[in-house]
Amino acid sequence: MKWLKRLVFFLAFIYSAFCTLLYFQQARLIFRPDKLPENHVFRKGEEVEIEAAGGISLNCLWLKEAPSKGVILYLHGNRGSNRRCLYQTKHMTGRGYDVFMPDYRGYGKSGGEIQNDGQLYSDAQLAYDFLKKHYPEKQIVIVGYSIGTGIASYLAANNHPQQLLLLAPYVSMIDMKNRFVPFAPDFLLKFKLRNDLHLRSTTCPVTLFHGTADRIIPYESSEILKKIKPGLIELISLKGESHRGTIFNDLFRRKIKELLK
Repeated sequence: MKWLKRLVFFLAFIYSAFCTLLYFQQARLIFRPDKLPENHVFRKGEEVEIEAAGGISLNCLWLKEAPSKGVILYLHGNRGSNRRCLYQTKHMTGRGYDVFMPDYRGYGKSGGEIQNDGQLYSDAQLAYDFLKKHYPEKQIVIVGYSIGTGIASYLAANNHPQQLLLLAPYVSMIDMKNRFVPFAPDFLLKFKLRNDLHLRSTTCPVTLFHGTADRIIPYESSEILKKIKPGLIELISLKGESHRGTIFNDLFRRKIKELLK
């Protein structure tokens, strides 16, 4: 029986070590930022610095159009920085709306590092409050892509934007964890990012865009989210599209043209 006890002890040790690693390293597993030097010059747009908690400065890029019908607050995915995400806005620009892009902590020229989802929410709210000084809320459109969808839905649930667009959204980080590592307990997650919870409190129109061939965040996630409020939430299926292709899809281009009237 000694061998059995040793095996159980060994497996318990491996499990504990894995859970410890997951707890302390999850930010590095989820977020893949690119840092930019302070002297970096973006090829277009106006830079804005927003002071966040702890004296951290959030670097934001503001693309303006004249005349402007409003603004798109774009919350990007987990990779890169605003330098990379400038290309992602090609279907959002030229629609008569300005585009405002905050870089998360540790991304681009923003200071600090991401520690929990509460921090992400409060930083995003600061960006939203900045925009309210320049635009009526009815002219603010929130767009979230991939990891940014959980932050975007939080803002929509706690404010009154014109509308919310989510590209390749997940149900929650809990759901994503259960799909890949179901044996890890939920309490380990510092980043829960509950799209499912936030959409229950959202009152503005919501449009979901999701590729049916998405291998990172399953298309089924959007089907689940749509069922939360079928009359308020519209799901646009992007046939055969991948995760990274969602934001460049031609159907997304045509649909966003209709939505941004």
